[in-house]
Amino acid sequence: MKKLLFTVLSALCILLMPAVQAAPTIDIGLVVSQYSAEVEAPAGFIITLPDGSREEYGAGKYFFSAGQGRIRLDKKTYPDGIVLTLQEPKEPAAKAASGKAPAVSKRPAAQRLLSVNKQECPGEIWIYTTDGGTDLTVVNRVSLETYVNSVLGPKSSPIWPDEAIKAQAVAVRSLAWYFKSRQGASLYAVRAMEPGSFYGGERTVNGNLAKVSAQTVGQVLYYDGAPAACYTSESSGGRTVSAAEALGRNIPYLPSVLDYDKDCPGFAWEKRIPVSTISRILNQLGHPIGKLTGYRLSAQDKPDERDRFASGRVRYISWQGETGSVTLTGREFADMLALSSNDFDVFLTEALPDKLDIPIENSAGIEIGRKEMPIDVKGPTEPVWKSTLPGFHFLTGSKDEMLLFRGKGIGTGLGLSKWGARGMADAAGDKAGYYRQI
Repeated sequence: MKKLLFTVLSALCILLMPAVQAAPTIDIGLVVSQYSAEVEAPAGFIITLPDGSREEYGAGKYFFSAGQGRIRLDKKTYPDGIVLTLQEPKEPAAKAASGKAPAVSKRPAAQRLLSVNKQECPGEIWIYTTDGGTDLTVVNRVSLETYVNSVLGPKSSPIWPDEAIKAQAVAVRSLAWYFKSRQGASLYAVRAMEPGSFYGGERTVNGNLAKVSAQTVGQVLYYDGAPAACYTSESSGGRTVSAAEALGRNIPYLPSVLDYDKDCPGFAWEKRIPVSTISRILNQLGHPIGKLTGYRLSAQDKPDERDRFASGRVRYISWQGETGSVTLTGREFADMLALSSNDFDVFLTEALPDKLDIPIENSAGIEIGRKEMPIDVKGPTEPVWKSTLPGFHFLTGSKDEMLLFRGKGIGTGLGLSKWGARGMADAAGDKAGYYRQI
């Protein structure tokens, strides 16, 4: 992965994982430091205690909680580190006595999985107490390839070039192996909600993508003899973000490079949000600064390093209200308003309708009904009224005041771009083996 994810460095290469185990596993944090968790079993399951003893439970919903360093289930308590596994279907005694090979269950695989908080999970479920024994952490231990296929599902499409899918599979596997190599005493290597690497268990596995990914099984990127941190994102908006900017530390193989993601539907985006909505959300998140009177953010064409990175992405944005002020990072603010990325500029715009109410008439000109038709009117935009303070913009305070956020890209922009990988594979005609060049 040279053009998008890495510079051309001879120390970076694809290697097969050491064959220390036939099927490497990875621990995924499903529930982290919460008071309780719901486990649903479609059939009987077994709880294995740290001393090796086992207890059987029937199908149903069970609520696990923590207290005084013990795991609670109904009126029973268990020590730290219990393991939940689903029982295999039992054959009738008559069949077992016949000596015939046991029949394989015909139930769909998804119906034979334990669920944690409504998420179906293959593999084993490990439960620990954390935070001094007051909370639970629930971990899903699965094979590394199962994890790769689950994360790959939402990232790609089976109709995309195979080489783009392979490149993403290698990147996802490499990042997982990177985190696993640094797990140490932690209960898990990655979290299910890891930014850019969402693990949805069985639900997000796509069989067609898994077949393509299987062509790269065991392939991991290494740099200077260690697993490489192969971060991925949706779309960078034309140029990837360096590790120095995104992570605050320099990683030689993660510089800022040109992307090939122009075909991404979210390559350029805009979103209109009422100022009153921003004020309300800030208050809900614990920033009661009153009615907004202005904000501070330099323009992208004249970036100030105090609030923008060299890439133009927002580093900080400050909001002034009638009773106080608050400063948020660009990512915090983008997440708060569900903006696609922190690569944006802000404009004052008129409040425009997003639909028209159109009358429906018969041939005689008599109205017989009405229909709402969605519209997309761009309307005039202009930067918010600026003060003499650099980067500070006053708001008018009008009831219908609206801000237009106009930006590029989806996600952090760090590492391998999903749409960039597709663009490169398309340009190369999906040439076999080209994924090693992406």
